[in-house]
Amino acid sequence: MRKIHRISSLALLAFALCGQPALAATTKKVVKRKPVATASVTPAPAPVPAPAPVMQKTRVCDTTSSTTGAVAGAALGAVLGNKVIDNGILGTAGGAAAGAFAGQALERTLTAKQRCRDVETPVKP
Repeated sequence: MRKIHRISSLALLAFALCGQPALAATTKKVVKRKPVATASVTPAPAPVPAPAPVMQKTRVCDTTSSTTGAVAGAALGAVLGNKVIDNGILGTAGGAAAGAFAGQALERTLTAKQRCRDVETPVKP
């Protein structure tokens, strides 16, 4: 049994020294592949994505009657108009009208940020 082992190890050593790649360290060979020409079939065109919708920016404001500002302005205007134009009905009525107009405008100006907002809507082609 020992003889067989010696013979086989000697045979393997001789085989390895002869340059046979079976038992020696092998190296990988890089093979470059050429592209294969296909038939003259044109590929289907890639689907074109739909364009993004065009958006239009619009400022939308809720309408309010501004009655609080008008009433407060009318009361203050009536008192001031009565004092400015010597206790007459004309001063009271004129001051109330001017005060109501000014109070309504002032309230709309002060509450504009809460009432108005920007809205984007798509534009139809």
